[in-house]
Amino acid sequence: MNDSSKVVSFIDIGTNSIHILIVRFFEDSMGTPIFQDKETVRLGQNLFRNGAIDKATIEKTRIVISNFVQISKDLGAEKIIAYATCAAREAANRKELLDAIKVEGLDVRVISGLEEARLIKLGIFGPDGPPQRTLEIDIGGGSTEIVLCDGKKDLFLDTLSLGSVRLAYAPDQDQSKALSFQEYDFLRRNVDLMSYHACRKVREIGFEKAYGSSGTMIALAEMCAAKRDGDSSYMMHYELVEVMKELYRKDAEERKEVLGMNPARSDIIVSGGAIAEELMYLLGIDRIEISDKGMKQGMEMDYLLTNGHSNFNVKESSVLNLANRCQYDKAHAETVQRSALLLFDSMKELGIHDMDDEMRMLLSYASLLHDIGEFISYTKHHIHSFTIILNSFLPGFDNEELRIMAFIARFHHKSFPTTGSGQFRNMDKKEVSDILMCAMMLKIADILDRHRKSSVDSIDLSLSPDDAMTMSLGSESDISMEIWKLKTIKEDFKEVFGLDLLIKRI
Repeated sequence: MNDSSKVVSFIDIGTNSIHILIVRFFEDSMGTPIFQDKETVRLGQNLFRNGAIDKATIEKTRIVISNFVQISKDLGAEKIIAYATCAAREAANRKELLDAIKVEGLDVRVISGLEEARLIKLGIFGPDGPPQRTLEIDIGGGSTEIVLCDGKKDLFLDTLSLGSVRLAYAPDQDQSKALSFQEYDFLRRNVDLMSYHACRKVREIGFEKAYGSSGTMIALAEMCAAKRDGDSSYMMHYELVEVMKELYRKDAEERKEVLGMNPARSDIIVSGGAIAEELMYLLGIDRIEISDKGMKQGMEMDYLLTNGHSNFNVKESSVLNLANRCQYDKAHAETVQRSALLLFDSMKELGIHDMDDEMRMLLSYASLLHDIGEFISYTKHHIHSFTIILNSFLPGFDNEELRIMAFIARFHHKSFPTTGSGQFRNMDKKEVSDILMCAMMLKIADILDRHRKSSVDSIDLSLSPDDAMTMSLGSESDISMEIWKLKTIKEDFKEVFGLDLLIKRI
């Protein structure tokens, strides 16, 4: 493992659940998660019904925290950062809760609702914020945080005394039974009352896009998606209305059988759904995007910001995290990257290709990752690299970008495909052409560092009138093996670029 890495653990003590995220921070990267988990403890259940957190729940919380602290230490965490939110803010016996946790050696910071909102926004959108004016709604167990932002600028932040546990376990509520329309409508009227100021302000400012986060939003989106196409990355208001009609008419046990339902939320989903449905109605939200990120990712980002990390290139950080986790050969990867980009730029200048900066970026990152399959086995490592990249879910990249990078890395070694290869079935011809050109550049760059000694000092390209590209290589070392290997790919090079490849030693 890279000795320059550092492990930090983040614990979010919420009103419904306790979350943990453990991150390894490699040099020059934003960090990569190595463990995350959650336990439902329902700190708010007795709090909102009886005014205090009961002893059994405090003890359960202590046990969960103790386990999370031990896991953090076992994974090498040098620091554990823990924040508590709504339940800890409001509990009359907060000191009893915090004292129980401190027994485990954990110093917990109880944060305000506005600080919670800031961290949630940071976790979802990062330090640069969204590219357009965006509304974010996070429905927690005890409170709902609302953030309206545009890039780095926070236009409005608020915290509402509305939560799925708070409404479900209010003294006058019994949501284990089926509800009548009047009882469900009463919940929505509560939402109206508690969100009046925030909704008025948000409507005055306006927004272009809406996001929802938290377990409640994810659970509701999954039920909507189950009735549609399985895509739970968004939720439509009309879909949510129909789902809620089905849910509130059933008791808690019957709700568990609803398609896409998370059974653990059957007792609080109606109150959480009422909040989501009414806020979408009041704010005129037809479609809301769903994020699986939230406060614990915000804590991670805040840690970076407060520790001097200001270069937030999410894509580059994601690539370096994956490369480090696969224990890549950094010197070789960077040498190949430099050569591949030199070939890309020189060949573009000569008019051999017209690919844009997007493809240049993907070639650059594929070059860093081309050998990561060696982490599994050198044999067929190019195929392993393809599989790892394709299934890496790297933050900052969409599926298409991952596919392109995976294909570029796939063909740096062994046989080279043709444009008619079955691997490219149903792909656009221009996209296939771009992939093959970048893969050939990577293949050449890899050959030039065949012995991993950075032996080639200079690469100069030129075109001749007889449709040939001459590659002049400068080196003070013996590069006869590199030149011999380059000659074996001349036919593949001509198939891709329509040019003969001539190799010259200078």
